[in-house]
Amino acid sequence: MKLILYIKGSPIDDVRIQKFISFFQSKCIDVYFWGWNRTAKNEPKCDNVKYLFTGGGFGGKLLLLYYPIWMIILFCKFIFSCDLKKYTIIAINFECAFPLFLASKIKNIPYIYEVYDECATRHNSPTWIKKVLIRLDHKVMKKARLVIHVDNNRITDNECKTVVIENSPYDYLKGKERNYDSVKHSFAIIGNISSTRGIDQIFLFAQKYPNISFLLAGTFYDTHYKKKLLSLPNVTYYDRMPQAELFDKLIDCCGIFSLYDPKLEINRLAASNKVYDAMMLGIPVITNPEVTNSVFIKEHGVGIIVDYMFNDTWKILAERNFIDTAKVIGRKGRDLYLKKYKFEKMVENRLLPLLD
Repeated sequence: MKLILYIKGSPIDDVRIQKFISFFQSKCIDVYFWGWNRTAKNEPKCDNVKYLFTGGGFGGKLLLLYYPIWMIILFCKFIFSCDLKKYTIIAINFECAFPLFLASKIKNIPYIYEVYDECATRHNSPTWIKKVLIRLDHKVMKKARLVIHVDNNRITDNECKTVVIENSPYDYLKGKERNYDSVKHSFAIIGNISSTRGIDQIFLFAQKYPNISFLLAGTFYDTHYKKKLLSLPNVTYYDRMPQAELFDKLIDCCGIFSLYDPKLEINRLAASNKVYDAMMLGIPVITNPEVTNSVFIKEHGVGIIVDYMFNDTWKILAERNFIDTAKVIGRKGRDLYLKKYKFEKMVENRLLPLLD
């Protein structure tokens, strides 16, 4: 099998890429990475990793300038690289796949397009811009030899050859039966912590129920809410950490929040890894009904659906016997994960045969 070359407009510490790298390395397949070092904090730790562009960060108006620069650099890299044929190239998201699509018009460069989020739905853009981006995105998909999606609800072009690899983790428990002896009345909020992920509503919940604990682990995008939340005595905060360390802390929780502001289209289509993290750990996931995968959560009984805005639908979470409820729901999620959503099995059965 060819070497694998991942290309992404971010550092290599992306959790999903790390899972794929671990899988391919377990099969003795070498993996290379070209990326965008957005904060200049991620120095390459091996020769397989190259950062083609440094700086720019993850937010702000200047990104409108940095994205075209990144795509021009990437396009030139594709055009002037002579050894691309030795790689199976996997370009992640539009900002990496579009330059590759353009370069493939000049020289033959087969590529796989992995779509985390469709470019047109990431931001609230004018309708005409969305239409242009959707049309371009679908052209990039059609040119790809394969399109990888993170959820069935993200498939927007049925004419493409597609495979779905959900945002599911490796089994932290390594096949062992889940022990619930240490579970506490504690809820987790992980990943990107912002007002569009319901943190303002979770603050109201935490404020009203000081006897319930809240574990926050991730990156705050709103310093106002960070200050307010950390002022509460029942809130504990950790910065981003390796996934295994995070799971160590989550294992005692009775629920993981996965709320998304339904006003944003990309939020309604959220393919959150928190859903599968919770299933793997045997913990209920808590989401709102506007999120598309709430149908999956309700159908399989692996979580709890509450309104996005804090109201009486949240009362179940504060009930004294909620831990007992959480154990029943958590076991369903764990069983489903073991049967259908172990990451390595999905990649081995669905993706690997298509790479030969």
